[in-house]
Amino acid sequence: MNIQSSSKMQVKDFITLGVLNAVFTVLFILLTVVVGIFPVTGIFAPAIAAIPLGVIFILLMIKVAKKGTLLVSGVLQAVILFLLSGSWTFVVAIISATLLGELLVWGAYKDLHRITISYVVLICGYALGSFAPIVFFTESWRTASVANGYNASYVNAFTEILNGPILLGVLAVSALGALLGAVLGKKMLKKHFVKAGVISGD
Repeated sequence: MNIQSSSKMQVKDFITLGVLNAVFTVLFILLTVVVGIFPVTGIFAPAIAAIPLGVIFILLMIKVAKKGTLLVSGVLQAVILFLLSGSWTFVVAIISATLLGELLVWGAYKDLHRITISYVVLICGYALGSFAPIVFFTESWRTASVANGYNASYVNAFTEILNGPILLGVLAVSALGALLGAVLGKKMLKKHFVKAGVISGD
Protein backbone atom coordinates (compact mmCIF):
# COMPACT_ATOMS: atom_id res chain seq x y z
CA MET A 1 0.00 0.00 0.00
CA ASN A 2 1.66 3.19 -1.17
CA ILE A 3 -0.64 6.13 -1.80
CA GLN A 4 0.46 9.72 -1.98
CA SER A 5 -1.43 12.32 0.02
CA SER A 6 -0.79 16.04 0.20
CA SER A 7 -4.11 17.27 1.56
CA LYS A 8 -4.10 19.46 4.61
CA MET A 9 -5.57 18.16 7.84
CA GLN A 10 -9.20 18.89 8.60
CA VAL A 11 -11.02 19.06 11.92
CA LYS A 12 -11.98 15.38 11.72
CA ASP A 13 -8.31 14.48 11.30
CA PHE A 14 -7.33 16.34 14.45
CA ILE A 15 -10.16 14.65 16.33
CA THR A 16 -8.97 11.25 15.11
CA LEU A 17 -5.40 12.05 16.12
CA GLY A 18 -6.51 13.32 19.50
CA VAL A 19 -8.52 10.21 20.32
CA LEU A 20 -6.06 7.62 18.99
CA ASN A 21 -3.01 9.29 20.52
CA ALA A 22 -4.74 9.55 23.90
CA VAL A 23 -5.52 5.82 23.71
CA PHE A 24 -1.95 5.08 22.58
CA THR A 25 -0.36 7.05 25.42
CA VAL A 26 -2.65 5.86 28.21
CA LEU A 27 -2.25 2.24 27.09
CA PHE A 28 1.53 2.69 27.05
CA ILE A 29 1.44 3.94 30.63
CA LEU A 30 -0.84 1.12 31.81
CA LEU A 31 1.27 -1.57 30.14
CA THR A 32 4.55 -0.18 31.47
CA VAL A 33 3.13 0.03 34.99
CA VAL A 34 2.11 -3.64 34.84
CA VAL A 35 5.34 -4.83 33.22
CA GLY A 36 7.42 -2.55 35.44
CA ILE A 37 6.37 -4.24 38.67
CA PHE A 38 9.83 -5.81 38.67
CA PRO A 39 12.92 -3.87 37.50
CA VAL A 40 14.23 -6.81 35.46
CA THR A 41 11.03 -6.86 33.38
CA GLY A 42 10.52 -3.11 33.55
CA ILE A 43 13.48 -2.42 31.28
CA PHE A 44 11.64 -4.29 28.52
CA ALA A 45 8.40 -2.37 29.05
CA PRO A 46 8.68 -0.25 25.86
CA ALA A 47 9.38 -3.36 23.79
CA ILE A 48 6.42 -5.26 25.24
CA ALA A 49 4.07 -2.28 24.99
CA ALA A 50 5.14 -1.70 21.39
CA ILE A 51 3.49 -4.93 20.23
CA PRO A 52 -0.18 -4.10 20.94
CA LEU A 53 0.43 -0.37 20.39
CA GLY A 54 1.52 -1.15 16.84
CA VAL A 55 -2.15 -1.71 15.96
CA ILE A 56 -3.11 1.79 17.10
CA PHE A 57 -0.10 3.37 15.40
CA ILE A 58 -0.74 1.74 12.02
CA LEU A 59 -4.42 2.66 12.23
CA LEU A 60 -3.82 6.34 13.00
CA MET A 61 -1.13 6.68 10.33
CA ILE A 62 -3.24 5.09 7.59
CA LYS A 63 -6.53 6.68 8.63
CA VAL A 64 -5.17 10.25 8.60
CA ALA A 65 -2.28 9.80 6.15
CA LYS A 66 -1.46 13.48 5.78
CA LYS A 67 1.55 15.69 6.21
CA GLY A 68 2.20 16.28 9.89
CA THR A 69 0.36 13.17 11.12
CA LEU A 70 3.35 11.78 12.96
CA LEU A 71 4.69 15.09 14.25
CA VAL A 72 1.29 16.13 15.62
CA SER A 73 1.04 12.68 17.22
CA GLY A 74 4.42 13.15 18.86
CA VAL A 75 3.45 16.53 20.31
CA LEU A 76 0.18 15.12 21.68
CA GLN A 77 1.89 12.07 23.19
CA ALA A 78 4.69 14.15 24.70
CA VAL A 79 2.23 16.60 26.27
CA ILE A 80 0.13 13.81 27.80
CA LEU A 81 3.19 12.03 29.18
CA PHE A 82 4.64 15.25 30.56
CA LEU A 83 1.38 16.09 32.31
CA LEU A 84 1.18 12.60 33.80
CA SER A 85 4.84 12.01 34.62
CA GLY A 86 6.50 15.42 34.64
CA SER A 87 9.43 13.97 32.71
CA TRP A 88 11.01 16.39 30.23
CA THR A 89 13.04 13.56 28.69
CA PHE A 90 9.83 12.10 27.24
CA VAL A 91 9.12 15.43 25.56
CA VAL A 92 12.57 15.69 23.99
CA ALA A 93 12.85 12.03 22.97
CA ILE A 94 9.34 11.61 21.56
CA ILE A 95 9.16 14.87 19.63
CA SER A 96 12.66 14.22 18.23
CA ALA A 97 11.65 10.69 17.22
CA THR A 98 8.43 11.80 15.55
CA LEU A 99 10.19 14.65 13.75
CA LEU A 100 12.62 12.10 12.30
CA GLY A 101 9.71 9.75 11.57
CA GLU A 102 7.86 12.55 9.77
CA LEU A 103 10.86 12.99 7.49
CA LEU A 104 10.94 9.24 6.85
CA VAL A 105 7.31 9.09 5.67
CA TRP A 106 7.36 12.45 3.89
CA GLY A 107 5.34 12.30 0.67
CA ALA A 108 4.37 8.64 1.09
CA TYR A 109 1.91 8.71 3.95
CA LYS A 110 0.44 5.27 3.34
CA ASP A 111 3.70 3.47 2.63
CA LEU A 112 3.64 0.70 5.24
CA HIS A 113 7.37 0.09 4.97
CA ARG A 114 8.18 3.70 5.84
CA ILE A 115 5.52 3.74 8.53
CA THR A 116 7.09 0.65 10.09
CA ILE A 117 10.52 2.30 10.20
CA SER A 118 9.01 5.44 11.73
CA TYR A 119 7.32 3.30 14.39
CA VAL A 120 10.64 1.68 15.27
CA VAL A 121 12.15 5.14 15.67
CA LEU A 122 9.23 6.25 17.85
CA ILE A 123 9.45 3.26 20.21
CA CYS A 124 13.20 3.73 20.54
CA GLY A 125 12.37 7.33 21.46
CA TYR A 126 10.02 6.01 24.15
CA ALA A 127 12.77 3.76 25.48
CA LEU A 128 15.24 6.64 25.59
CA GLY A 129 12.71 8.90 27.23
CA SER A 130 12.04 6.23 29.85
CA PHE A 131 15.56 5.14 30.68
CA ALA A 132 18.08 7.79 29.62
CA PRO A 133 17.57 9.70 32.91
CA ILE A 134 18.46 6.55 34.87
CA VAL A 135 21.67 6.06 32.90
CA PHE A 136 22.84 9.66 32.47
CA PHE A 137 21.30 11.42 35.49
CA THR A 138 21.37 8.55 37.96
CA GLU A 139 21.55 10.40 41.26
CA SER A 140 18.99 13.07 40.41
CA TRP A 141 16.64 10.39 39.06
CA ARG A 142 17.13 8.30 42.19
CA THR A 143 16.44 11.26 44.47
CA ALA A 144 13.36 12.39 42.53
CA SER A 145 11.92 8.86 42.33
CA VAL A 146 12.22 8.24 46.05
CA ALA A 147 10.77 11.70 46.76
CA ASN A 148 7.80 10.79 44.54
CA GLY A 149 7.06 7.73 46.64
CA TYR A 150 8.88 4.93 44.86
CA ASN A 151 10.41 2.23 47.02
CA ALA A 152 14.12 2.90 47.52
CA SER A 153 15.14 -0.73 46.92
CA TYR A 154 13.14 -0.75 43.67
CA VAL A 155 14.83 2.46 42.53
CA ASN A 156 18.27 1.12 43.45
CA ALA A 157 17.60 -2.11 41.56
CA PHE A 158 16.82 -0.13 38.41
CA THR A 159 20.01 1.90 38.68
CA GLU A 160 22.06 -1.26 39.20
CA ILE A 161 20.56 -2.98 36.15
CA LEU A 162 20.73 -0.10 33.70
CA ASN A 163 23.95 1.24 32.24
CA GLY A 164 25.16 2.36 28.82
CA PRO A 165 25.61 -1.10 27.23
CA ILE A 166 22.36 -2.39 28.72
CA LEU A 167 20.55 0.68 27.36
CA LEU A 168 21.80 -0.18 23.87
CA GLY A 169 20.41 -3.69 24.34
CA VAL A 170 17.10 -2.23 25.52
CA LEU A 171 16.94 -0.09 22.38
CA ALA A 172 17.57 -3.14 20.21
CA VAL A 173 14.85 -5.16 21.93
CA SER A 174 12.51 -2.16 21.73
CA ALA A 175 13.12 -1.96 17.98
CA LEU A 176 12.25 -5.65 17.70
CA GLY A 177 9.05 -5.12 19.68
CA ALA A 178 8.13 -2.26 17.36
CA LEU A 179 8.67 -4.45 14.31
CA LEU A 180 6.39 -7.12 15.79
CA GLY A 181 3.82 -4.45 16.63
CA ALA A 182 3.91 -3.12 13.08
CA VAL A 183 3.39 -6.64 11.70
CA LEU A 184 0.41 -7.10 14.01
CA GLY A 185 -0.94 -3.70 12.97
CA LYS A 186 -0.67 -4.57 9.28
CA LYS A 187 -2.53 -7.84 9.81
CA MET A 188 -5.29 -6.08 11.72
CA LEU A 189 -5.42 -3.42 9.00
CA LYS A 190 -6.02 -5.96 6.25
CA LYS A 191 -8.25 -8.39 8.15
CA HIS A 192 -10.42 -6.10 10.25
CA PHE A 193 -10.14 -2.34 9.76
CA VAL A 194 -10.77 -2.31 6.01
CA LYS A 195 -13.51 -4.93 6.27
CA ALA A 196 -15.22 -3.02 9.08
CA GLY A 197 -15.08 0.23 7.12
CA VAL A 198 -12.86 1.95 9.68
CA ILE A 199 -10.55 2.89 6.81
CA SER A 200 -10.89 2.68 3.06
CA GLY A 201 -9.24 -0.09 1.13
CA ASP A 202 -7.58 2.24 -1.37
